[in-house]
Amino acid sequence: MAQTSAFCLTQQSLHIARSQSETLPNTRRIALAAADAWGKEATLAANAERRRATRTVATEDEAIVAEFQAEDEAAARAAG
Repeated sequence: MAQTSAFCLTQQSLHIARSQSETLPNTRRIALAAADAWGKEATLAANAERRRATRTVATEDEAIVAEFQAEDEAAARAAG
């Protein structure tokens, strides 16, 4: 399941906070690695969200064009 960029950024922040509060170096490194992974995932999710938004606009534009074409064709048939 795809995560939203907001969710990924929240997870990144939680792991950064966890790394800052840890006293064990190994646990701190693991939390920082997780934060880095969530940051990369947030970038991927933001790109996917942007693509979906662009695709939706294109689909709506295509529907409007098709509607105008159908109206023009119907008017031409009625006139002819």
